[in-house]
Amino acid sequence: MPENYIGIMCGTSLDSLDLSLCDFEKNKKIKYFKSYRISQSLRDKINECKNHPNGKKLFSETNELTTEFIIKSLRKFIAASKTKKITAIGYPGITIIHNPKKKISKTLGNPAIIAKESGLRVVADFRLTDMKHGGQGAPLAPYFHDYISSKGRDFLNFINLGGFANLTYRSDNKLMAFDTGPANYLINEVSKKYFNMGYDKNGQLAKKGKINDKALVSMLSDKYFYQDPPKSTGFEKFNIKWIEKYKDKFQLSRSSLIATLTQLTSISVSDAINSNDLDSDKIFFAGGGSKNPLIKREILKRTGLSEIKDLPWGLDFKNIESSAFAWLAMTRVKGKLISKGYITGAKTSRLLGIIYR
Repeated sequence: MPENYIGIMCGTSLDSLDLSLCDFEKNKKIKYFKSYRISQSLRDKINECKNHPNGKKLFSETNELTTEFIIKSLRKFIAASKTKKITAIGYPGITIIHNPKKKISKTLGNPAIIAKESGLRVVADFRLTDMKHGGQGAPLAPYFHDYISSKGRDFLNFINLGGFANLTYRSDNKLMAFDTGPANYLINEVSKKYFNMGYDKNGQLAKKGKINDKALVSMLSDKYFYQDPPKSTGFEKFNIKWIEKYKDKFQLSRSSLIATLTQLTSISVSDAINSNDLDSDKIFFAGGGSKNPLIKREILKRTGLSEIKDLPWGLDFKNIESSAFAWLAMTRVKGKLISKGYITGAKTSRLLGIIYR
């Protein structure tokens, strides 16, 4: 009897809630995938919560609305998938605060209520359990990338271009992974604030602007890019305040700003790749940024890597992250320890996630 797991994921851009129904037994496949658009009103509420993470009333209200949306989406998803037997759900939450030094991971979406309303086990708090073992709490998807590549195929390097960029690779046959820095998040922030657009589709806005080399060099001098792994980052560091510091200093027009930030993503990712000795010359692009030809083309040109477009089991650039949390839920339910703690900085092998019933 196959065991079905659902992975739920919402990226930093908050454009949608992604759900994958996965079977990791003998006939490995992604059985069903669906994205549910997040309304602008809920997005605004979540972003307000990110900007004021310690507001108790705001958090409570936003958490309730987010949880309701997840439950509603989950019910639609299960009905549409026509699958009756589901072993568990993996849900990492929508991050409001990520502070590894203080072992704080605050997220939206109440797993206890989701479990109660769905009647299913929900595995959550993946980041928090990693932090309790001394880790950064991220990145976690590389453990799934390793699983994909360990099943009868050559290892692929993965670059996930979500709000932030995560690189997974092997060097001297050792699995390595870390956040290289911003990917789409800063570009999206500028698109919204200065162009009244949710994101820069196909890099069209950046194409019209001129890269400011002095501003770019200054951005690339940020100490995060020179830190050794394990490391992770997010909107707590790279945000609109960070952007406007450079906009004001170099008197950047909005077109020059978005062009420069797009190049920042391309170069910081390329530098991260080129500063490490990768075993493989093949790379798979995931996340929304994989649809930005400017960024992808620049990374391939600067690194000399070859793009692989096909993954096994029906995985693709859109469903791979939610599928990763379905897999992490499976490992937790089966009581399997996650090793290679050096990726996040965890001191030992550990069980990732807390099971809510």
